[in-house]
Amino acid sequence: MINAKIVYCHALTPVHSGTGQAVAVIDLPIAREKATGFPIIPASSFKGVLRDHFNGESWCDWAFGRAPREGDDKDQGQGGAITFTDLRILCLPVRSFYGTFAYVTCPLILTRMKRDLDALGATAPFSDWPNVQDGNDQMRAALTANSVLKHTDNKVYLEDLDLIPFGTGSDAVAKAIGNAVFDKEIEEADFISRFAIVSNATFDFLSETATEISARVSLETDTKTVKKGQLWYEEAVPAETIFYGLLVQGQPSDQHGLHQLQVNKPIQIGGNATVGRGLCRVVIK
Repeated sequence: MINAKIVYCHALTPVHSGTGQAVAVIDLPIAREKATGFPIIPASSFKGVLRDHFNGESWCDWAFGRAPREGDDKDQGQGGAITFTDLRILCLPVRSFYGTFAYVTCPLILTRMKRDLDALGATAPFSDWPNVQDGNDQMRAALTANSVLKHTDNKVYLEDLDLIPFGTGSDAVAKAIGNAVFDKEIEEADFISRFAIVSNATFDFLSETATEISARVSLETDTKTVKKGQLWYEEAVPAETIFYGLLVQGQPSDQHGLHQLQVNKPIQIGGNATVGRGLCRVVIK
């Protein structure tokens, strides 16, 4: 019987999980899904971080596998018992004229998340959501009842986009995600008040334009001037981004299980650790 748990990754600082290949003017872009273009954290990156976090635990080799032992030609190593999926984006923080910023998602993301969880026997935290679609001349956003994103002019302004509120049918989804990701009631309430569901087309645009682009330089040791050719641009997903993924245990074990993977402190994911990038909260449920 397949045993699966949901893993949520909440970015406390901007995260650069890169590909190493330049795209247009960005020298170091973030990893994205090929089909959708949405930001992801590759499973290999996340698995490596968790293995380092749990290194020293008696069950570490069981969960993550191990390489062949040096000097033992007969030892072929050991495969890990847990399968890790890529961490897909669930909510993207986007600047808002009212309410400072919004946690934005779209029907496509919610549909894929529920489909994947149902397929592997994990319980989705929500069952229904507004199918937001843009009108002929208007972009729309489904807000919560106590949203801070809307003002008296009945408009929502995300980045440079003007959107019309599309009812308040997103409360159930917002409460489910907020309860799963945040432990404190004040943080959950803040998330719910900033939650918005936009159309797939709008989210596609925001996922390309609402990420952080930073200019970096390397300095000469003596003169503290920029080294020749050492100016580059790198991309990161903003702080407050929320990702989701799955941990799957295919083979039952009497001694070990997914319940042992509990991350009680922030971990660092991706590059640029020494400049504060990649600090994340990880919640496994």
